[in-house]
Amino acid sequence: MSSQAPKDMAEERAAADFNIEALAHLWHGGQKEYELLQKAYEEIKTDPELVVQSPRNFLELSRDEMREFTMGQIFRVIQIFKDPVKGADKELVYEMARAVNMYSESFSMRFFVHDSLFRNVVNMLGNKEQQAYWNPEIENFRILGCFAMTELGHSSALRDIETTATYDIETDEFVIESPTITSTKWWIGMAAQTATHTVCIAQTVINGKKVGLNWFVVQLRDKLTGELMPSIMAGDIGHKVGHAGVDNGWIQFRGVRVPRSHLLSKWVDLDRQGNYTPAPNPAVMYATLIPERLSLVTVTTQMISQALTIATRYGVVRRQGPKNQQIMDYQSHYVKLLPAIAFMYMVKSASGTLDDHFKILTAGGEMDPIVYLNHMGDMHAISACLKGFAGWYSSEILETCRRACGGHAYSAYNGIGHIIGDWGVMTTGGGDNVVLLQQTARFLLYRLNQRLEFNEYPDLKFKSSTHYIRDAKQYLASSQWHVRDVSACLQNFGLMEEAMHAILVKRLNSIQQGLKSGLSTNDLLLESVRVAEMHCAVYMFTVSAEKYSQAATATTSDKSVLSIMHRLTTLWGLHVLHTFGDQGFKEGYLSPQQIKDIEKIYMEYNKGLRKQVIGLTDAWGFPDFVIKAPIAKYDGDIYETYFDTLLQAPNSTGVPSYHGRYIKPLTERVADNK
Repeated sequence: MSSQAPKDMAEERAAADFNIEALAHLWHGGQKEYELLQKAYEEIKTDPELVVQSPRNFLELSRDEMREFTMGQIFRVIQIFKDPVKGADKELVYEMARAVNMYSESFSMRFFVHDSLFRNVVNMLGNKEQQAYWNPEIENFRILGCFAMTELGHSSALRDIETTATYDIETDEFVIESPTITSTKWWIGMAAQTATHTVCIAQTVINGKKVGLNWFVVQLRDKLTGELMPSIMAGDIGHKVGHAGVDNGWIQFRGVRVPRSHLLSKWVDLDRQGNYTPAPNPAVMYATLIPERLSLVTVTTQMISQALTIATRYGVVRRQGPKNQQIMDYQSHYVKLLPAIAFMYMVKSASGTLDDHFKILTAGGEMDPIVYLNHMGDMHAISACLKGFAGWYSSEILETCRRACGGHAYSAYNGIGHIIGDWGVMTTGGGDNVVLLQQTARFLLYRLNQRLEFNEYPDLKFKSSTHYIRDAKQYLASSQWHVRDVSACLQNFGLMEEAMHAILVKRLNSIQQGLKSGLSTNDLLLESVRVAEMHCAVYMFTVSAEKYSQAATATTSDKSVLSIMHRLTTLWGLHVLHTFGDQGFKEGYLSPQQIKDIEKIYMEYNKGLRKQVIGLTDAWGFPDFVIKAPIAKYDGDIYETYFDTLLQAPNSTGVPSYHGRYIKPLTERVADNK
């Protein structure tokens, strides 16, 4: 089997009926971007400060070692940025940072907290003077920032945040306080050991009255000594299931005083006399949640695609069963893994569109208030359901990958367990996702009501995720899907979209009618969550359908890439109809026969793509040292590599240190010595 495995891998790779390298260029944003990243991988591969070198194993580092190594990675990346020789090639240096990001999820999160979350709050909510003051400090890492939003008793329900910031008119300062144990800022990355500053969201009190939520910049530690500032208490939240290299912590404010200038004031104003002008809409204080949610797209493509690469490569070289066949040939394998692979490409495609929309929303950092407020609702809704749906489905994919690798998934050396742990820490729990999806459902119901009751739909600068609600009346008037030959959908994305959008509108209308009849939102909670999940899944389909229809030849110059992306989009569309078909059945829109036909075609279509799995995962471009899984070696030589990895592990052979104390006293006894 060890000699057969590389042959199997080579045959699978050769079976791809599309140009793998051209697909890799599409995935990475272009040929130049792909080649730069591959060069960056080569640059970091032998740097001991960025990549753990053999015989040490990255997956064996203790928590303290991971913390130190991760901070060392950050220090080294900053050194490279500032190096007069290496730093001169800005594009390559940026890609090197991205390559380290792919190699280590702890680096990714720890660096992201400062460079994205902390920075975003300053730039989205700070005025020009505040941006001019703080940005040089942030960009040059003269301060290290964190993002103090979630509390021990509160996460996505921001209106219930308990931390207070009370304006003291006599001293022209805010006094920030954690009044209860549940107001303790919790799960805050970089807070336990690293951050010198934080942006903190708090209930703002002026002249004895609560005026809403605002964000403040607060110093946590002395920049030179690392000691906590007066009236700050902070510590580590302890061992986590994953992300050992991230110092997640807790923060309590005990009457911390910050100057009025530390109230981020792009949208609000407070003068010396205590006259407060609120934001034009309270929702602007939640603006920073949108890039945080969209960051899940990056996390998803980074981590879940690695797990799928491992499971897929192992699946084509592992042989088992009566005919000693490749386990990837079992329907239970490819029907689970192929839609997951398609999901990665759909997420990647949608992320590009959402990034473009977010640029419109922020206008490159100079937000126009009217444009901003007109688009806030839709961006909030799609980012919320993306985080909820992608988080849940990605968790299912990870479990699928674990099962697909059998017992070897439980070996720490094969990467799957490490990714599962890091993913669990990265994403929020089930309750939080319910809240996010409920928020999306509420917005969808609002848009539907606008259309049905007032015949209104807002004029937007980009195609909204809710654009199908424009045609709500027509969908409601359609009693049943007119398609009798479901196979026609394989070449006509419009037929699939018609069914998806009709199901969504009909289910939303049913929820609306339920609310009008006296049912509570809690009575319809699971229905609402399911509709929001489908809304997200359909949005990803419609984005890719627009990009990769047969008419959209401008998307890529390589016809084989256009073909495979068309097929992946078709598979995802079938997956959506197969997964959410029960919603259509409840409305009488899909007949039992149509649902049976969808399932049959879905299974056949998966089978038709079976031989493309290696090419599709190869296009993601992960080197072996990033994957960190011997059972997923690029060349298929998994058994020798796996065994060698174990032999290099500390104390894998030899007499254990406790032999003399516990084993020898038992085994040295003579037969009559009881």
